[in-house]
Amino acid sequence: MPRYFEIIITGRQLAALVVGVTLAIALAFGLGVGVRLIQPPLHEVAVMPPEPTPVWQPTPPAIPTAAPTPQAIPIPATTATPVHLPTERPKALPTAAAAGKVGPRFVQVAALGKREQADGVRNRVVALGYTPKQVLVQPAPGGKFRVRVGPFPDVESAGRVAARLRAEGFGGAFVVNE
Repeated sequence: MPRYFEIIITGRQLAALVVGVTLAIALAFGLGVGVRLIQPPLHEVAVMPPEPTPVWQPTPPAIPTAAPTPQAIPIPATTATPVHLPTERPKALPTAAAAGKVGPRFVQVAALGKREQADGVRNRVVALGYTPKQVLVQPAPGGKFRVRVGPFPDVESAGRVAARLRAEGFGGAFVVNE
């Protein structure tokens, strides 16, 4: 239950408060004037002349000359072994002919370890204007939960949605085929 307080002051107390505030303001003003009187006037203070600003001078246009012929630079042969790093998401989607079948496309927003976290991300995506029917939370291998938006009929529309989600703060959004 909220508490309310009432302040009751008499006429004398109010008058004393007004006089006190007035005196405080007058004292502050008087101190400001006193400090101004102590400082020397500005025309007596040694002022450094400003440094001259550099003036931009246009350079004359260069006269084209015959370009020197490039010489071949020998590149030493290296015997480094390629390092294969695991990737988290595919760089490009396979074409319809290469995939053999074309399924629905989704935009994966996140893969999280707890259902509550996935539901929180889902609610944030729904708040961006997507319908709750479009934003799915799916269980994934390893005890993870995927948050996906879709399905989309083609890669272009899914790509536009992924770009919008990345711009809205979901940096890991990418397109997947189901």
